[in-house]
Amino acid sequence: MDKYEELTTMFAEFLTIYKFVNKKTIADMLSAELNKTQLLEIYQLTDGKNSTRDIATKLTQKCAHGTIANIWKRWALKGIVVPAETKGRFKAAFNLEEYGITEVKEEE
Repeated sequence: MDKYEELTTMFAEFLTIYKFVNKKTIADMLSAELNKTQLLEIYQLTDGKNSTRDIATKLTQKCAHGTIANIWKRWALKGIVVPAETKGRFKAAFNLEEYGITEVKEEE
């Protein structure tokens, strides 16, 4: 195993432990941030491949692609999305199912 593979393995192990130890905190933060059906939909579509325009066309309720870009910026600052390989796109940092989030609990 070379140094890169060793570091990759160590990072994956660290991330698993981090997510386990902080599961409740992460779940609470995601629930608070994804408190509207549209925000939940946008997060689920934020896969690193979809652009803001792609997501805007797939949403149940209309939303401007510029609004989605602003949401991504806010989420990036909160650490719930990470930059994708394609410049200007993001990827959800957490699998919502791991945190029991499949729908909005209370629409605000």
